[in-house]
Amino acid sequence: MTKDKNRMTVYELLCLAESIHHNKEAIYDLTQRVSYRQLKKDVDQLAASFIEQGFKKGDRIAVALPNWYETTVIFFAVAKIGAILVPFNPSYKAHEVQYILHHAEPKALFVTEKFDGRILEEDQPLIITVRFEQQGTTSYADLLNERLSEADEAVLDVDEDVYCLLYTSGTTGTPKGVMITHRGVIQSANTLAKELRCTEQDVFLIAAPLFHIFGMACNLFTGLTVGARMVIKEKYHPREMLVLIEQERVTIQQGVPTMFLKELEVEDFDHFDLSTLRAGMVGASPIPPNKVKEVRDRLGMNLCQSFGITETCTVTMTPYDDDEQKIIRSLGKAIPGVRLKIVDENRSELPAGQTGEIAIHSFGTMKGYYKMPEETARVVDDEGWFYTGDLGILDDEGYLYFVGRAKEMIIRGGYNIYPQEIEAVLTKHPAVSNSAVIGLPDDVLGEVVCAVIQLKNGQSTSEEELKNYLKEQIATYKVPGKIIFTEEFPSTASGKIQKVKLREELMSTINSPVSH
Repeated sequence: MTKDKNRMTVYELLCLAESIHHNKEAIYDLTQRVSYRQLKKDVDQLAASFIEQGFKKGDRIAVALPNWYETTVIFFAVAKIGAILVPFNPSYKAHEVQYILHHAEPKALFVTEKFDGRILEEDQPLIITVRFEQQGTTSYADLLNERLSEADEAVLDVDEDVYCLLYTSGTTGTPKGVMITHRGVIQSANTLAKELRCTEQDVFLIAAPLFHIFGMACNLFTGLTVGARMVIKEKYHPREMLVLIEQERVTIQQGVPTMFLKELEVEDFDHFDLSTLRAGMVGASPIPPNKVKEVRDRLGMNLCQSFGITETCTVTMTPYDDDEQKIIRSLGKAIPGVRLKIVDENRSELPAGQTGEIAIHSFGTMKGYYKMPEETARVVDDEGWFYTGDLGILDDEGYLYFVGRAKEMIIRGGYNIYPQEIEAVLTKHPAVSNSAVIGLPDDVLGEVVCAVIQLKNGQSTSEEELKNYLKEQIATYKVPGKIIFTEEFPSTASGKIQKVKLREELMSTINSPVSH
């Protein structure tokens, strides 16, 4: 009897794809083209090397790599031995990396040549270099070239065993490791492939980072589940995306709103042959209805909207053949295996049409925040409902409409940014007395980061100086696009800054587009 694809592990899904597609091209990362057979061979070799290194089921293996072929091999090899993948942005600064290493305690860390090994402390993981050699370290090439017998596949429970730890900051600014199971990413991928009517004839163009749930589950694993060809791109560049769509005859493009909108702005857009582009999903941050319509019309693709978060994987999607007004205005309906409800401040369910907090019950809900049971208990109840902190409306047909965030999280071009993290760095600046970081709307990026600064008496600094200071402390995408100085903040009687009021004041005074 054929095994249910939703009950497969990440590695088993690769085995199924390889058994069907053999010599078909699986991945092209612009440096090499690799067949399904070669991909599985490399995965099996790396998994055997992991066992030789002493790695075992449950060990964490960290990956700080861009969208490279090697990254995909590691993702599947980790799954084969039952280890836990800990992928994160290779552009993270020293303190961001150190936090993850201390918290996750990985046995190994895969890095690029740009990685600064000086940030490592004692008892840190085995460093494995990728696409470069360094004396005193192990290289990916060495692991792939060892002559070893094939490692046995780990016995895993897809519902219980964690596939990956994805670090996402909370409203406190403290990053949390979201424990996602094999079923979470695989059923999400299988469902998206079915909803988008994907087949082995499709060609995916993947620029969304693989260290993010969107790049991993909604792109890489979605393509894998149907045996599609996948073109993965290290860095997003709008014109290069159009070149690749034409050159590789791409049929599926999935991304954050910013990606699609930037492509429409390419100067010679009309000169590209994009006729093969068929469908795709936009998600990770809000997009205005008129922009959805523009992308669908000008790219000539069936762009579907979706809603999902790291803690629950994909939640909703607009049906493929739905009325276009539903597609451009709503986030769609709950996908199979997911239930939604809108609740009030007491978590009591509200009737259709009322605004409240979005709650999710899903196959993809995280097992919890790693080593943070109290944080987990705040957002997941005894019945498994996850409370998002996002505000929305469900209509009487089950369509979800996004209203806003009860939390202060900012989504800039699909990246989650948490104000408290930036504020914590700003307060360390000698000239800064207080700060408030908020999101302002932007047609292209969804939101941009704005920092409002109150200086200490007698101190002075400039917008440029503060931006340069922040660039040394946090990842570049988190650095505010705009910095404003103020004498005082609107505040409550207890002295708490009223960010909603501050945002309203800024919106009323800013008439020109916010700089990126």
